Amino acid sequence: MITVFQVAALSLQLTLSTGDDPGKDARDGGPDSIDVSGYPADQKARYPLYQQKCSKCHPLARSVNSRFTAAEWKRYMKRMVRRPNAGVTDEQAGEIFEFLKFYSSKLGL
Repeated sequence: MITVFQVAALSLQLTLSTGDDPGKDARDGGPDSIDVSGYPADQKARYPLYQQKCSKCHPLARSVNSRFTAAEWKRYMKRMVRRPNAGVTDEQAGEIFEFLKFYSSKLGL
């Protein structure tokens, strides 16, 4: 029979050997910017707002490396706007959503 102590020790060993940090999101380690040089002017104009607001609470890499569809971004944005101290107005959220929706389409999602 395996004890709770053995399970905890095995979990710690796996965490140390794989380098996984349970408090860290795997997407945070990827690219942290998007090359918008080929994007339409309206999307280029939205990019700085996206960078500023989304990096306030987490690394920008998290959203850059998320593979969400437009519908998933819409749900995600609603959750983010409701977070305390998000500092994102409904109008800004709409602009960020339009950028992320376009970005998703560029990724084929």
